[in-house]
Parts: sequence; structure tokens; C-alpha cells
Amino acid sequence: MRWLAERIDAAHLTVFRVLFGLILAVAPVRFAAYGWIEALYVEPTFHFAWTRFAVVPSAPVLYAMHGVMALCGVAIATGRLYRPALAVYLGCFTYLELLDKTLYLNHYVLVTIVLVTLLAAPWRPEHARTARWVRELLRLEFGLVWFWAGVCKLNPDWLLRGEPLHTWLRARMEIPVVGPWLALPETALVMSWAGAAFDLSIYAVLLWPRTRLLGFVLLTGFHLITGLLFPIGVFPWVMIAGALLFLPDAAVAGVSGRSVLPPEPGSLRPATAVVMAGWVALLALFPARHWLEPGWVNWNERGFRLAWRVLLIEKTGQVDFRVVDRETGRRWTVSPATELTVLQHKQMRTQPDMILDYAHHLADRNAEEGRDVEVYAESWASLNGRRTQRLVRPDVELARTSYDDTGWIAPLDEAAMLSERAR
Repeated sequence: MRWLAERIDAAHLTVFRVLFGLILAVAPVRFAAYGWIEALYVEPTFHFAWTRFAVVPSAPVLYAMHGVMALCGVAIATGRLYRPALAVYLGCFTYLELLDKTLYLNHYVLVTIVLVTLLAAPWRPEHARTARWVRELLRLEFGLVWFWAGVCKLNPDWLLRGEPLHTWLRARMEIPVVGPWLALPETALVMSWAGAAFDLSIYAVLLWPRTRLLGFVLLTGFHLITGLLFPIGVFPWVMIAGALLFLPDAAVAGVSGRSVLPPEPGSLRPATAVVMAGWVALLALFPARHWLEPGWVNWNERGFRLAWRVLLIEKTGQVDFRVVDRETGRRWTVSPATELTVLQHKQMRTQPDMILDYAHHLADRNAEEGRDVEVYAESWASLNGRRTQRLVRPDVELARTSYDDTGWIAPLDEAAMLSERAR
């Protein structure tokens, strides 16, 4: 406890703040420049909102929010109006992400966690020292991402079949020189094992002084390569920024052209220690909640989000809905592709909770038109190259089913899984 309470040189936080702020400034500008505000927020007529209270603002308001976020990112990087900028960015960013599950990305969750930590930390840019626990907590938050990403890779698909890497790498065959090598099954297996080993060990490698610089070089190369191979946005840059927190004190302080300030005694209030312990326990254990659920999380996705399950699945699927009028008995089929955007449809047809959300939407829409209906799903999906199987049971009336109910998601056919592994 005394060690965590020490006040140490804040150079790590300064360097991290500048790079993290620049990333936060570029992200909303990039989002607007690519036309994603219209495509993801304005054009859809239905949104898979995380909460019923989420209302999509008008286009001018959305553009204004992204502009404010860009300015807040600059303020964070420069240290001007630092805490207000953190609070405003956190509020806007969180609100926008709650508007549609389609937009979920793992690094958005990490950005939110880091913003909360920086906002709660008793440190300002003008402070030359900070409590050691602030830096160690940020390190741990990044470390848990790597650790859980590694734990999640300890499954038969990843370790024995090299999937989904084999599927994805075969699509890169056109890359000069290395393309044919990427298409080999052995390449996928080697990269799968190496990726799992990297994720499970990199936090310890970065913490140990003797391997810290090597770990930083490996991590930078790893995330740059994955960023080139896969469309994962600013995620590599966020992780590289986090790795700066692990660099030797002298290397980071040298950026500002001064020597490292020696640690000095500090204090840690009991209330702060309790809150920090609870926060760490939540971050460490929440990704394991799928262990309490029946079935395989990569298939039913119960507990898949907010759990650092990065690049684990390649899922394809198709779904239509059967609607039955309770009063007249009339039946008809609804194709969600006629209402949803291409991205929404792609995400929904392989994610059971979004299929359920859309079934409730159909029931609500019919209720507004004076019809009391039943809604059923004809849904099929393929996981990591397996044969297509039913994803949601076709005999379950989804409009009167809640997410917490059991039995409405069809289990993965274990026999099919085993036969596929044997090929």
C-alpha cells in the first residue's frame, strides 16, 4: 500500500496523455471524413440501441458532437481545460456508443475505461508528480486487455484449427511475395499459437525491467502488423500508446530533456483504496462471466462483448422472420434486409441478442398498427468454417422472450464441430 501511495515522476502520464489525446482528436474527424455519421447514425431507420432511452440526434447535432470531441481531444493532448475536456469527451463518446450495438468495438470499451480513470485520478498536466497507483492502474487496464485476449484464444478453433486466422489469411493471397505463405494452414497455426503466447505474456514482459524495451518493440510490431492485416481502426495506436506507460523512467523523462524525479512518500486514503480494489475486481472478473452461461460463448455470444474477445470468430449467417397475426392467423415473412443497413444486417444475422431485438421491434411496430403478432426467426449461421446450423430455435416466440430466458438459442452441434476438427 505504501508503494502504491508513493508520488513518482509523472512523465509517463504526460507522454501517454499527449498521444492518447491526439488519438481522441483524430478519431471523430476520421469518423466524419469517411461519411460514417450519415451511414451509421442518420441513414438507419432502426437502431439496435443498448437502452430504450437512447435517442439518435439530428445530423447537425451529431456533427457538432464529433467536432466538440475533436476539440476535447486537442485539449487533452495540450493539457488545456484538461478535466472538463475529459468529462465532455467521455459523455459524448459513451452516449454515441449506446445508440447502436452495431457500432461495438473492443477498443471503444478500453477508451471509455481509460477516460474514466484519467478523470478520477488526482493528477493534472501541470503536476510533475503523481501517485504511483495511477500509473499502475492504467498499466493494469491495458494488461488485462492483453491477458483476457490470450485466455480467450485457448480454445480448439484457435489452437487446433488455426481458425479464424486461416480463413482471413487466405483472403490476403494477393499480397506480393508473402501472399502464398499466408494461405498455408501451417502459417495460420503458427500465428495462432504465437498470438496466444504474445497476449498471455506481454504484460509480464513489459513489467520486468530486463525485458521491458524488448517487449515494447515486439508489441509495437505486433499491433502495426495486425493493423495492416485487419480493419481494426485506431486500436493498434491505442495499445501502442498504452505501452508507453511501461517504458523505463529515464527513457520517458528524457523526452522532456530532464532527469527523473525521485519518488517521495505519499498517502492513499482508505476510501480510494476500496474504490480502486472494486474497480480492478470488476475489470478483472467481468470478462469471465460467460463461464456462468451454458453453451459456447463464441456461438451464442452470451458474455461475448465487454470481454476482450478480439479477432476470435468468423461468422456468416442468414435470418428471416415469420410473423403470425394472433387474431386472424395470417402469416407472412419479413426480410430484415429491406429495413436495415448493410452493416446492421451483417451484424444482426449472426448475433442472437440482435435477432431478438429485431423480433421485439417487429412486434412493437405491428402493435402500433393495431395487430397483436407472434414473431419467429428462421436463422442459420456458420462459425469458423463449419457447416451452417440453426442459430435461434424456430419454434420459440421471440416477441415474448427476454434475453435472460434460456433455450431460445440453438446449441452448437458438437458432433458437427468434432467432425470438422477431424478433417
